[in-house]
Amino acid sequence: MLIKTKVLLGNQDNPDKSLISDAAKVITGGGIVSFPTETVYALGADAFNEEMVAKIYRIKRRDRSKPISVFLKGAQQTRRIVDFVNPDAEKLMEKFWPGPLTLVFTCTSSKLSVVLAKGDKLGVRVSPSNMIAQLLEETGVPITATSANISGKKSCVAANRVFYFFNGRVELIIDGGKSNVFLPSTVLDVSGEDSSLIRLGHIPVEEIKKVVPSLRIPEEEEPKDDCKPEVKVGAVSEEPQNETDQTQTSTVG
Repeated sequence: MLIKTKVLLGNQDNPDKSLISDAAKVITGGGIVSFPTETVYALGADAFNEEMVAKIYRIKRRDRSKPISVFLKGAQQTRRIVDFVNPDAEKLMEKFWPGPLTLVFTCTSSKLSVVLAKGDKLGVRVSPSNMIAQLLEETGVPITATSANISGKKSCVAANRVFYFFNGRVELIIDGGKSNVFLPSTVLDVSGEDSSLIRLGHIPVEEIKKVVPSLRIPEEEEPKDDCKPEVKVGAVSEEPQNETDQTQTSTVG
């Protein structure tokens, strides 16, 4: 059954309080909001709400065996939710959060069983977006951080593309303009004693290795050009390669 999708303008750096209130009410009321991040547009729902997480899997046509990452406020909240934070993760959180770095931890919280896809690995994002920070504060729950796209398709960097794919399927789209970042977040597995690269992204491996020299890199792949890197996808895939085809992003990370 299709629903009415509302589109509102919003500024990531200085969002209107009424907009945050409206979006938070949708999320806590059992709905889905699409909003811009520092990379691509995301589909945000209460990560504790099994019905809404299941709906995100359905409307994205995402394999239910693949977990969904979440936005959290920061390192302190992360430590409360995940099972273990290794020394590498502590250094990475200190250096790169908030920012386009997804860290994958071991997590056995029953409240997050659906986003965990019956596994025990949770991808965590801490965004520099004031809009996302205020949504987390207003809702008081982890918010799903999966990219706004149909699985296997390019991620949306414009609100009009989100509307094209998800009109009638999400309650609210916040139009924060077009992203100028054409790389997904870098994804690292920090679930064990050692850390390893899952996916290349916005933060270069060279910068990561300055913080964690022992970082394991299963397959280093050189970028084909400045805009479209070869992205190594491992166990967690939250932001497929961003939309760089300008013919598909006529208006609006």
